[in-house]
Amino acid sequence: MADTFLLDLVTPERTLFSGAVQELVAPGLLGEFGVLPGHANMLAELTAGRLIYRDGSGEKLMAAAGGFAEVTGERVTVLLDDAVYAEDLDAASLGREIEELEAAAPQPEDEGYVAWQERLRWKTACKEIAEQGR
Repeated sequence: MADTFLLDLVTPERTLFSGAVQELVAPGLLGEFGVLPGHANMLAELTAGRLIYRDGSGEKLMAAAGGFAEVTGERVTVLLDDAVYAEDLDAASLGREIEELEAAAPQPEDEGYVAWQERLRWKTACKEIAEQGR
């Protein structure tokens, strides 16, 4: 059995990472899940949360906005709506953005409520990851 597998982390705008890793932990819709070399094939929907991978240079922490992960034999492809490495996040400014979002909260029956809820979930996940990454 191999010690690594290939990981591709991709957003609509760019490739964030492509290379060999020893482990991946991702925020699945049904809960956080891990992938090690030789993992069974699967397809998982992702939600906003922390994504961690470990390669030869150490552990990398990032905020993931959601998307899909495809695990096949020797490769994992993660298609993300958006993602940001923890070191690129600022907890203080994210806290202010969250306060502004909460102050402008629409009613649940309003047309923009679901989009607002997703944005709040994303910003909250980013803030949590920024605080973890310190």
